Amino acid sequence: MVLNIVVVAMVSLSLLQSRDVYNERAKVNTQNLARVLDENISGVFFKIDVALQGVCDEYERQLAGGHVDHASLSRFIVRQHTRLPELLALRATDPAGLAIYGPEVTPATTKSLAHRDYFVHLRRTPGAGLVISKPLVGGISGKWMIILARRVNRPDGSFAGLVYAGVGLDYLSHSFSTLNVGKNGFLALVASDLSIVARYPKLKAPPGGTEVGTVFPQFRELLAAGQSTGTYHARSSVDPMERVFSYRKIALTQPLYVFVALSTADYLANWYTELYSGIFFVLIFMIITTALTHVFNREWDRSREAEQALKMMEDERLKMEKLESLGTLAGGIAHDFNNILTGIMGNLSFARMHLDPDHRSQPLLEAAEKASLRAGDLAKQLLTFARGGAPVMEETSVSLLVEEAVSLTLSGSNVKGIVDVPASLNAVEADAGQLCQAFNNIIRNAMEAMPGGGMLVITARDHFLEANNWQKLPPGPYVSVSFSDEGTGIPEQDLKKIFDPYFTTKPHGKGLGLASVYSIVKRHGGNVSVDSRVGEGTTFTVYLPSLGKSCETRTAREVQQGSNAGLSLLVMDDEEAIRQMAEGVLRHMGHRVVTCADGGDAVALYREAMQAGDGFSAVLADLTIPGGMGGMEVARQILSLDPKARLVVMSGYSDDPVMANYRDYGFAKALPKPFDAKAMASLIETLR
Repeated sequence: MVLNIVVVAMVSLSLLQSRDVYNERAKVNTQNLARVLDENISGVFFKIDVALQGVCDEYERQLAGGHVDHASLSRFIVRQHTRLPELLALRATDPAGLAIYGPEVTPATTKSLAHRDYFVHLRRTPGAGLVISKPLVGGISGKWMIILARRVNRPDGSFAGLVYAGVGLDYLSHSFSTLNVGKNGFLALVASDLSIVARYPKLKAPPGGTEVGTVFPQFRELLAAGQSTGTYHARSSVDPMERVFSYRKIALTQPLYVFVALSTADYLANWYTELYSGIFFVLIFMIITTALTHVFNREWDRSREAEQALKMMEDERLKMEKLESLGTLAGGIAHDFNNILTGIMGNLSFARMHLDPDHRSQPLLEAAEKASLRAGDLAKQLLTFARGGAPVMEETSVSLLVEEAVSLTLSGSNVKGIVDVPASLNAVEADAGQLCQAFNNIIRNAMEAMPGGGMLVITARDHFLEANNWQKLPPGPYVSVSFSDEGTGIPEQDLKKIFDPYFTTKPHGKGLGLASVYSIVKRHGGNVSVDSRVGEGTTFTVYLPSLGKSCETRTAREVQQGSNAGLSLLVMDDEEAIRQMAEGVLRHMGHRVVTCADGGDAVALYREAMQAGDGFSAVLADLTIPGGMGGMEVARQILSLDPKARLVVMSGYSDDPVMANYRDYGFAKALPKPFDAKAMASLIETLR
């Protein structure tokens, strides 16, 4: 600790001494620059004054002769002007103030100077000598300048006019710019009344405003003490930047002062580098000494931390293995569950087909079907979350999906659904089952937010998103679907976590619903966002890529005996219940059906039918056959026999890549499990 204090004190003392050196060097630089500027300005003004005196002498000589020769005097002025290219104007006036002598002026084009302050002063003051004006706009040239003028007297001493020279402010600024005062420094020429005559860099405000005299008491005190030169520190009125100022009085009859200002930030820039280096050195030194002091005491702690880190890594590895096992187990359970549900749902719907619509068993069977559908949704949700299944993409109408989700979820509830979906809404390429599941989850979430009832407004619109849109999606056509409820809203601290798996604020929630929504929408190339305020309600908005065109939807026809008759179908599935259900439904529809439990049998049956000249119209094949040939190999072998074969893949693994990209594997359609008789009938209809 003592060593650190000593080092800090030494570095601090060194930095303070270095700062004093930089400050003293800046004072000397400003004084030297002020001296150079004084010599430059004095030299320029002296040459101009000599020219003015020469013109005055010539003017007064002609007046003494009794007549002023306009042409002769003008030529004399032009010769003087030629020797002084820095002048904007060199002219002489008559007693009324008209500038009639000099280059480029005639009585018709000249202007009167009688209203100018310097003219009035010279007319009233016979012994005024050289007078320098404040910055003004020349009446003839129209440019900003300062005027140097002398009085012209008649032989009797009365006022006969004046001779004046105009020096452009741009010229003064340019001459100032040859001196380097840094990025934030400036040079100025100040009149005796403390108004600015010229400044570099130029001010944005019009010239003529006061700056130095109104804000620098140090300058006023030095002037009051009679000091013609001086140096001090102050802050400018133009900006709050601190500077060091040096000034000098120019040796003229009318006093002018040159100012040089260097910014503290400029001349201390290198010192700040030294400061940061010193601080960095002190910090490094303190860190090293502190580390060395505690190195032996911390060795045991480091060993324990390493052991704990190793244990955490091992725990994390075990956790990942358990999650992978859980995902595989969840997928297997869902697959078996979907197979069982397919048999249940198919037979329930098949049973309803055999009953009259008014039969008293119809409500019971319908309730059982709805319960099976909910169980199927649970299995899909489990697959979606556990393994992230890829969607089976087909051209789909968002309008039909919204209507289906609303009728299925809001049926019998105290929530009123208002659907605003235009008939011309563009179609999307999507997995209808997964999107319907996502919409169901959002609607169910809205219902739970309105336990006392309320209104749910569902709005769908077409959009075209440009590049770098706020949804952070690729540019192109999209469909947005918004679900706005009147519920309790979501606290702000929960908004960032609502899509996280297992996050829930409900006592009996599982935290999978909105996580599934997010997963499904993202896999469809879209985005889902939420806007919510506590007590005002919540709006979920889903953006999905659209096809840029609407699709013609058709209402699924009821399966009736004798419809689509004449097809010869082969069904391969290892579940006997599914084979029996499929055979019963398809025969009821008027089709000829052959079933088998293994892929090898399916290929053999297809080959025999071809050889007999009575081939199958389509083959429905289960994707996975434990211990046997599955749908992929069946498709490969059948297509090698008959490239025109129409194949349909069925699977309880709705997340399998083959289901999402079935065409790449030779299948014409995909039928995810669980499905009912209507779903099977609709699919067979598309195969005709």
